Amino acid sequence: MRLGYACLTLGMPEPKMRTAQLNRWRRGLVDLAPIYAYNAEYARRSIEYSARHGLLAYRVSTDIFPLLDCDPALRKLVPSFGPLRATVARHGMHISNHPGQFVALATPHEHVLKNALGVLRDAAWVMQGIGAAGSITLHGGGVYGERGATGARLRDAIRRLPAAVRRRVVLENDEHGWTVPELVEATDGSVPIVFDKLHWEANPRSARYETELLGALATWPADRVPELHYSEQAEGKPRGAHASYVSGRGLVEFLDDVAEATKGRDAVVIVEAKRKDLAIARAVGELTGHARRRLFDHVPELARAPSDWIARSAALEPTYDAA
Repeated sequence: MRLGYACLTLGMPEPKMRTAQLNRWRRGLVDLAPIYAYNAEYARRSIEYSARHGLLAYRVSTDIFPLLDCDPALRKLVPSFGPLRATVARHGMHISNHPGQFVALATPHEHVLKNALGVLRDAAWVMQGIGAAGSITLHGGGVYGERGATGARLRDAIRRLPAAVRRRVVLENDEHGWTVPELVEATDGSVPIVFDKLHWEANPRSARYETELLGALATWPADRVPELHYSEQAEGKPRGAHASYVSGRGLVEFLDDVAEATKGRDAVVIVEAKRKDLAIARAVGELTGHARRRLFDHVPELARAPSDWIARSAALEPTYDAA
């Protein structure tokens, strides 16, 4: 099993990517080329950092190349994928991608769908360029008052995707609109489903835990690595909101469940905590004895993390807590 986190690597120097505002770019006030170069190197550094700490799954940000979907000519500004691709290959890193909820395939509005297709086209181009084997994960989106018609639009939109996109797109259960069984029904089981435990807990229509976990895993074909998400509820926030950290006990119990459900099949678990890699370090540090051995049994690579990782990560926490 492989463990990882999303987008930002808070434990390494210069932990932020660079962004660009659409209006400033349109006014000629932004030079995208150095931003693209910096972010490509940021992703490469993040992968190196992750691998050094035994985390062999990483979600690359959809915003690695800001505004890329606004103009096809911007691809010319993207630096060579070579260094990033070589780093991915050298570490066997499982790279995935998760566009925001504005990328809605089931939308009844054609202009929204057109924008979504543009984002997905560019995301697949980046994933292919860096040699990523993982998914592009989407939420089912809104239901728009009629689940049957929305499901039909979702199926139609997926059929409209270019082959390079369609073979990477997967769907995820969420806290409001779609459970795993509902997504399977809407897509006739033709699209892999990412099981998100927090969303399962937060959605009042969710089926039994085992039903959703096993149902999602069953949608993944044999030649793809199933992906799952783990996070915990943020106290005092709306249901489904991610906490800054996850508990060591909660994480290892989820990995126990995944290991039992997959029966030796490789799988990827992305921790969706706001403190990213720091949250995983804290969770590992909470575990001792049998619980820590169980964690290392599930994710053996974690045992090779530097001995000072947990302490270094803990020392950085006040910096982010005060922000």
